[in-house]
Formats: sequence, structure tokens, C-alpha cells
Amino acid sequence: MKYAIIDIGSSIIKYKIYNYENKTIEPIIKNDERVGLISYRENNQLTKEGITILLSTLKKFQEYSSKLNVEKSYYFATASLRNIINAQEVLQTVKDELDINITILTGHQEADYSFNSLNSMKIPCDEGILLDIGGGSSEITIFKEKQVEKQESIPTGVLKIYKKHISLLYPNKEEQKIIIKDIKQRIHELNIGTFQKDYLYGIGKTFTTIKKLIEHMKIKTDTNNTIDIELVDVLLEKLSDNTKECFEPLLQVDSERIHTILPSLLIVKALALEYNIKKIYVCNVTLQDGIIYKILNK
Repeated sequence: MKYAIIDIGSSIIKYKIYNYENKTIEPIIKNDERVGLISYRENNQLTKEGITILLSTLKKFQEYSSKLNVEKSYYFATASLRNIINAQEVLQTVKDELDINITILTGHQEADYSFNSLNSMKIPCDEGILLDIGGGSSEITIFKEKQVEKQESIPTGVLKIYKKHISLLYPNKEEQKIIIKDIKQRIHELNIGTFQKDYLYGIGKTFTTIKKLIEHMKIKTDTNNTIDIELVDVLLEKLSDNTKECFEPLLQVDSERIHTILPSLLIVKALALEYNIKKIYVCNVTLQDGIIYKILNK
């Protein structure tokens, strides 16, 4: 039996097909469309153009599912629709045009699904902080012995940071300080700044890109999934100028994230400073994995 999970994010709409057989789930096909829905907002509403782009992308995925004999497709939206005032209008338009029902996840639900993904894998330490960086928000779960201690959605993501704080393509040193200060302030507002953890667990392609970039630039020579936190500062230093030489490594590794990778690193750095983090562990799981595990468990 095939299932499709469609994750409608602020920057990317992710499509992933799983095969479920003999009580085993296996991802078999994935496709991401970088549509940047957060860029199609006016007065905190998704614009008509944004709705059109959403419809065309979902229709394409709907056609994929039909051709690939997917039995059931599930559609979820995160901060992309959670943070707009015309969400119900958007949901109704998608239902009328495509007969698709979209579930809007709360920040806590999103963090919970991400943590569900983490619990499906073996990790080096059973306590730490799980981080899932999105375009419009970032979800964190603080845990001990694989049990949640605190779970929150920080209302800032890489596209929000880029639009609000960055004047060119990469943030300069002064902008970096402002961004880190802003993230730490949001952590304090949520009253989640009193923990001390050694490990930050990162899920999603952002962390895969960070790992590839560090290896590509020979900042570390091994290819294991653990990254010393000091290497984040090394990477930031090497990428802190708006020059062709700085852009080239990321163009080679992941050109689609050229404007969001430094905001991602600054979110990581802010959490590292706040929680005294020593290491990053790059997890090969996604929010979609946590969703499908939850669906099948039900």
C-alpha cells in the first residue's frame, strides 16, 4: 500500500511517497517544490497569486499520486497557512478546486511529529534538543531519556529572517548580531531558556546541506553525522562576505538554499549559545516521517 504525505511549508512544498508492507514503512519517492509561499503575503494574507501557485503545485502532486497508484494522500500545512488571517478561505478554495482537505498543524503538533521522527532512529545520546528549521517558524523539542521536557514553536524561520534583517544576499556581521539577539529574545519570551544540553539534533534537508557544505569546504574531513559546534562559527566566518567567492561553495552544494543557509546557521548558533550545546547530530529523518508513523500507529 502506498501513502503520500504532502507538507506545505512557508518556503517549500514537500511531497513524499511511502510503501507500507508487512508492517514495514519505506520512503520510495520524494519531490520538493520551492514555491516560497511566505513571499506571497499582503496584510498577513496569502495573495491570489500565492493561492494560484499553491493550487497548481498541489494539482501536480495529486496527478503524481494518481499515476503512481497511491491509495491515500495526506496534506498538512505548517506556518505557511498557520500564520495568515485568510487561512479558512485558502482551505475552502483548495477543497472546492481540487477536493483536497488540508490539516493545519499547530506549532506544538509540528514539533511533536518531528520528535516522533527522531524516536524512530538510534541517536548518540538520549537527551538533547531537536530542531526543525522552517521558512516561517522553527520547532524545538527539549528532551531527556527520549521523553519531552519542553516543546515549543519559535515564531521565526529562515525566510522571515531573510526578509526582516538581511540587506543583501548574506547577512553582514552587524546583521548577524541582530539576528542572534532576536532569536534569543524569542526563546526567552517562550520561557524555554533554562536548559543545558550537549547535543542539538537537526532534522530536515537544511541540516543535510550544512553537513555537505562543511565537508565540501573541508572544514571537517570525516563524513559522520556529528559536527562540533565550533565548526558553525568557522563556516559562518568563511561565508560572511557578499562576494562571489563566498557564494560559490553553496552554489555547488545546494544553490536553492543560497539565501537561507546563513539564517539557518544563525538559528543554530543562537540555540547553541542559549543551551551550551557542544555538538550537532544530523538526523536523516523528516517531519513527514513523523507524520506517517503517527498515521500508521493509529
